[in-house]
Amino acid sequence: MFGQTTNFVRGVFALQHTIISWRAWAFIVSQCSGLLFLLVLLSCTVAAADEESLLSAGMSAKGETESQKYGLIQPNLRLLKYDGKESSQIMRLLASSTNENEADINDQRKPSTPLSAVSTTVAAHQSSSHDRWPYFLPFGGPAAERRGHKLPYSIGITPGFYSGKRHITVDDPKLYIAGRTIPADGLTRIKVKSRELNWSVRLDAWIFPFLSVYAICGYTRQYTDASIGVNLIDRIRSRRGANSTYFRLSVDLTGTTYGGGITLVGGYKKFFTALDSNYTVSALRGDLIFGNTLSPDVKALLCSIRLGWREKIGRSYLNFWIGETYWDTTNKITGNPDIPVVGKVGFSLTESTTRPWSTHIGTNVEISQTFQFMVDMGTNFRGLFCIAPVLICRF
Repeated sequence: MFGQTTNFVRGVFALQHTIISWRAWAFIVSQCSGLLFLLVLLSCTVAAADEESLLSAGMSAKGETESQKYGLIQPNLRLLKYDGKESSQIMRLLASSTNENEADINDQRKPSTPLSAVSTTVAAHQSSSHDRWPYFLPFGGPAAERRGHKLPYSIGITPGFYSGKRHITVDDPKLYIAGRTIPADGLTRIKVKSRELNWSVRLDAWIFPFLSVYAICGYTRQYTDASIGVNLIDRIRSRRGANSTYFRLSVDLTGTTYGGGITLVGGYKKFFTALDSNYTVSALRGDLIFGNTLSPDVKALLCSIRLGWREKIGRSYLNFWIGETYWDTTNKITGNPDIPVVGKVGFSLTESTTRPWSTHIGTNVEISQTFQFMVDMGTNFRGLFCIAPVLICRF
């Protein structure tokens, strides 16, 4: 564009020189005053065009034009006619375009915010939004999330069911008759089997990302079968060639169970470990023979350790574990039934689980962050077997 304009201007200057050589100045002034006025306007236009050409040449000499540097687009102006009216319009257009380009160039030259500063600002905003832990619990939740740990919802409600059977060992049985204490170790042999059913609701809360506390409340039903052998009777029967015999006593106990516990957890990559301890009291009540009742408070302390593996499947998580549980269910059972003819006969005995350690396996399916399903099974290979399916709701 600028090359075409320069060639056209050079032709105009040559034409002007030729006209001056043929005419005298006095004749030009007297006869062609209008043409002189037109030439003055053309001279101004040529000066503006030459200035644009010089500016373009200077920019090209630098190797990089301001338009290329800042991504500007110069207007494509073509000087087609040079009468007075169109020249003035073109000059105004050139002046306005120059002002606009200079303003744009100045705006482009203003220091802009660096990309790193913008990234830092965005990251800081995201970090500040992330730091605003949306829940009251657990304490230290934001720090755990920044380290890449995915935390569960802090509050959970777990309705569950437990079914188990176990063999109970009876130690130190005693009878109290007429104010006298009679040790019954050498007089009787006692075998007890127990089956328990429990429906409970557990409320838990993560106090810290590694510590959960919970409370339990539920209903328990216990079926107890006791086999009592009397040594004196067995000796008499053996002299007659008969085998030993047992008197069987069944007691159906029901009552409320309540208690609480804590859970400690830790993990590395896909592996985790959990330590759990809970203490419960079952206020049971049941009927004995001859219209008597039994009202023991059965206390249980269970401590367990689980080692597990966690894997994501689709949008859910699947957990498997294996572990051990220690059953501290030692209780002293006492009663004072009324026996016909004999009267009040008191008794006491200590019961505990045969072989208190049991081996457990289990799984937990995290359907979502809100709903989970868990089942745990255990046995001590000596009469104890238990299974506990539960539904976990977190919020």
